[in-house]
This record gives sequence, structure tokens and C-alpha cells, in this order.
Amino acid sequence: MSRNMKHSPSKTIGRKYWLAKAMKFHDIYFSKGEYGFSPANFNPENLSIEQARLAGRDNSLWKPWGILLGAQIWRMANEANIGDIIFLESENKNIHAWGVITGPYTFRSPAKITKEYLAKNEIHNLSVKWHEVKNGDNSFRSGRGDNLCFREITARENVLPILKKFIDAPLTSVPQQPYKNAPQDIEYLEGGKVLRSHLSTERSSNAAKLAKELARKRSKSGKLVCEACKCIPENDYKNTEAIIDIIEAHHVIPLAKGQRNTKPEDFCMLCPCCHRAVHKLININTEPEIALQIVVKCNS
Repeated sequence: MSRNMKHSPSKTIGRKYWLAKAMKFHDIYFSKGEYGFSPANFNPENLSIEQARLAGRDNSLWKPWGILLGAQIWRMANEANIGDIIFLESENKNIHAWGVITGPYTFRSPAKITKEYLAKNEIHNLSVKWHEVKNGDNSFRSGRGDNLCFREITARENVLPILKKFIDAPLTSVPQQPYKNAPQDIEYLEGGKVLRSHLSTERSSNAAKLAKELARKRSKSGKLVCEACKCIPENDYKNTEAIIDIIEAHHVIPLAKGQRNTKPEDFCMLCPCCHRAVHKLININTEPEIALQIVVKCNS
């Protein structure tokens, strides 16, 4: 693999699948309920991927691979989401376990690191619920070019189907993390698959637009009003050439309730702030209908 290989930001919407190195101490991951590795000592959370590459180059004890390792650490911190699946592998041929990410990335840096320390401890971590694999020996060969610590394999058609066979428990629906690579009318993912039919068909793409038109007609002012806080963004963001429309159409009946034909009546109008508040509540396991009620009540 080229040491200057570029790792572009992920384009995956929804659940991602990752292949992660187990090193020699994978039993520690099981007992701690986490995955971690320490190829370079820097915090990637407020960095761009380019800055992370440079930080990896400057802070890795394995200098020839520092740029690559910096990009992988950045992915772990910024692209791995709760609900994603990790496959734990060693020597590019054995699968030890698969797990569901249950908590956000954390950075634990020691005052001083050595190669010996990094070999036995982890400073970049994700909380994971692990399922041990008993028959993962010689399960696949991803090749020398994939000999990396942490990489996404969602689009790897020659690897992912093989690894999915080890998943021996049902995967629950995963709420889309709000405003992260998602159009405004994605709300839920079912069975690890993006509900693309809702986004790609002309009928569905028109539903939100028709809902907005209906809401505008029903409004006394003829303007779109947030149904939670009652603000009218058109009054606050004036433009002499065009109406600035930032009201968003939110599904009253979540898509997780079942795939269906969407009608304009299935939406309510929310400003970006209230829409985000609803999704924040949903992401901490509040029922979607209750989340909307809470945001409305907080603004009354």
C-alpha cells in the first residue's frame, strides 16, 4: 500500500461496517466492552481529516505509516457512529468477533507513550457490545492492501457479504444521527439499510414540498410557521430577491413504523432548531411522538 494513500471522508448514509485490527489482546476488548488502538498520540475530534493526517505523521511512533494512521484515527472519531458494526480481525484472515458500537469515541492520552505502552494499551476508544465468533478462522483474505487498523468496508462487495454471515443476532433499527450526511427527510434506518425508496422516487420527493405548500396555504400570514416555537423565519431572514425558506418537513409518523407511501399530511413544519431538538431526544431513546410533544411544550 502506498504510504501517501488518501483516505477520503465516507459517503455512507446510515449504518457503516468497519474492519478493525484485534492486535494480540482482543480478549481485553471483550472484558472492557470496547475497541481501542493507539498508533499515534493526538486528539482528532476537532481536526479536519487533512489535519489528522499531519498529526498522525508527527505523533506516531511508526513514522512511515503516520499519515495513514492519522486518517484512520480521524475516521474512528468522526465517522464511526452508534449502531455501526465492527468486525474484529487478526492477520487478515481470522475473525474474532463482531460488535455494535454503543457509545461515542473517547480519547485517553497518557503523559508519555512508548512502543511498549501502545502495544498493550489503547488511547483511541469506542464502546462496543461484542459477540464472539467461534468459527472465524481463515474466513477471508482482504489482501496486503487492506492491512490497516480501522477501515470502512460498507462498500466492499468482496468482503462484507462474507463477514455478515458471522452476525448471529438481529440488528435493531438505528436512528439517523441528526444532520450528519443526511437529507432533512431521512429519519430512520431499518435493518441496516437506508430507506432509499423514500428519497429517490418522485412521489416521495414531492411529499415534503406539497406539505410545505399546504402549510403555507393554511397559514394566516401565508408564510411557513414552525409548529413548535411559532417562529416565522421568512420575517427574520429577508432577501430582496427571494424568500429564504429554512422550515423543514418532519415526519410525524416515523419511517421506522413501516415503509409506506408518504402523504403531505404525514409531515409537520419545524424550524432547524426545533427539528434538531426532536432528533436529539429521539437519539436518547425518547419515543418519536413524545419527542415532538416535548419540544412543542417547551416552546409554549
